[in-house]
Amino acid sequence: MTKKILIAKVISAFGIKGEVKIIVFSENYKNIEKYHLFDINNQTIKLCLSNKNKASIGSNSAGDFILIAKINDIDDRNKAELIRGMEIFTDRSNFKENKKNEFYIIDLIGLDVVKQNIKIGKVINVFNHGAGAVIEIEFIHEFIPKGYQNIENFPFKNEFFPEINIENGYITIDLPEMV
Repeated sequence: MTKKILIAKVISAFGIKGEVKIIVFSENYKNIEKYHLFDINNQTIKLCLSNKNKASIGSNSAGDFILIAKINDIDDRNKAELIRGMEIFTDRSNFKENKKNEFYIIDLIGLDVVKQNIKIGKVINVFNHGAGAVIEIEFIHEFIPKGYQNIENFPFKNEFFPEINIENGYITIDLPEMV
């Protein structure tokens, strides 16, 4: 199964010739041109970094890199303004395999959620809106913990998720007590 990874986002127009500022969610931001890129509708995106030296022009508070790029047939500022906020994806398969005890956040989606060696749910999504990752879990109906809904969100922290086993397809949960 191919998983798509959000790798960049258009944050604004830049200049009058259709260039845009993009924020790249990858340490190896210079490689973005090498990947097969697509939008939310799986339409191919052709991206070319504009900086001659491909250097980052800045970063955000999370340390993500900001670059200048040309995208597809965007050739003036008005068209560039129209794609502000566009998310740019690539396939998980573009990235190297991880070492033991390393994983990409996208790898958590689909893992079984286990408590005391009993499967109680599944990870259905992972969000990060800037304040840290949040894991969305859908509990199996008969194992919904007292005080919880069928689908709940939890901060992605060691105190809640003490073990992550990508190879065997599970994540353990230590549920906080409901008041």
